[in-house]
Amino acid sequence: MSDIQVLCVGIAVADVMAKAIDDLLDWDRLGTFDHIEHHIGGCAVNTAVDLVRLGVPAGVSACIGRDGAGAFVRHSLVEAGVDAQGLVETDSAATSYTFVMIGSDGRRRYLHHVGANAHFVEGHVSLDLVGRARILHLGGSLLMPALDGEPTARLLARAREMGVTTSMDTAYNPNVDSRALIEPCLPHLDIFMPSIEEARAITGESDPDAILDALSGHPIRLLGVKLGDEGCALRVEGKAMRFPAYAVDVVDGSGAGDSFMAGLLYGVLQGWNINQSACFANATAAHCVQAIGCSAGVPSADVIARFLESDPPLRH
Repeated sequence: MSDIQVLCVGIAVADVMAKAIDDLLDWDRLGTFDHIEHHIGGCAVNTAVDLVRLGVPAGVSACIGRDGAGAFVRHSLVEAGVDAQGLVETDSAATSYTFVMIGSDGRRRYLHHVGANAHFVEGHVSLDLVGRARILHLGGSLLMPALDGEPTARLLARAREMGVTTSMDTAYNPNVDSRALIEPCLPHLDIFMPSIEEARAITGESDPDAILDALSGHPIRLLGVKLGDEGCALRVEGKAMRFPAYAVDVVDGSGAGDSFMAGLLYGVLQGWNINQSACFANATAAHCVQAIGCSAGVPSADVIARFLESDPPLRH
């Protein structure tokens, strides 16, 4: 097995993307839509695939069902060049599944089955794989009931002891106590970058600056909040910064936050300063949203570099 630079631990999903769906039907009525695609998804999977597209060797540690959807996830990861040896299978649940309804404006509605992600536990994560990586990235925290909270904190602490940089990106879940599950993890994180909705649930604050203030008591080296089409707000060594998103035509917003994380981690691995890394992360997300699927629009790092050199317009 070749060494990996980033091990993405978290949720793996089989996605069906349907477009355009702008209206929800009444019961017992039939509707149609024009376009459908099958993709793999889930925060950990998306970020790993995006990293490989950028040129970074990456692996996935996740739980799938022993079923056709699980075989599709495994095969698709291998086809994408992602190290899939960290996948474990369960007979206790089906592979996690999401039906994504994409509106004509790129906005999305989701119907999600948690499935095998609920059976992913601390012991499923190979410490040998963790030790081979430079970064351990948790993707999809708050959607893994058997791993979230103290088990995740222990995993992050162990990675830190092994000299591995730790990173976390959460997922929105209104059915859990986000603060209670994330709080134990914060002392063991080098990079923490939730979306604005998730950050509000974790901190109880609504303004990005207030959110960053609330989280700044922890020794997180790179702290930020993803702000969707407004870009991101970051706090590094006590300094607050905003980076606006790039103005592009949005086809599908699925996976934008995960691709942002891939771009950010790419910059960290290159040893770039925060300005370079944040701009590259926003540019990666800008490419992601121009295609249907969570990773289909993400190109090589060279393409993104040329995009940035072209002085692309920013959203206002």
